[in-house]
Amino acid sequence: MSHYVTEENQQRIVDEVSESWRLPDRDDLLDDCISFVADNYDFHHNALDIKDLVIEFLSSRCSDAISQADLESMAMDEQDREVITKYEDIRGV
Repeated sequence: MSHYVTEENQQRIVDEVSESWRLPDRDDLLDDCISFVADNYDFHHNALDIKDLVIEFLSSRCSDAISQADLESMAMDEQDREVITKYEDIRGV
């Protein structure tokens, strides 16, 4: 979406994104998020709230995140591999 971002609008974005930011020590992502919001916010129609754009940004960055279910499945797979290895050691395979 091509639009002109005024200094006032840019400061509003920085302030609102910074207020809702909950990832300490990730200023690199904060900067990326601010850029994403500035690039996608429509100042003329206010179609999306700035917080909605923050959620959209984080959702796009977290699509490959590991869930608790993923971790539990990986742990079970590791346990299965250990059992198979022990079984093969016993059998001399």
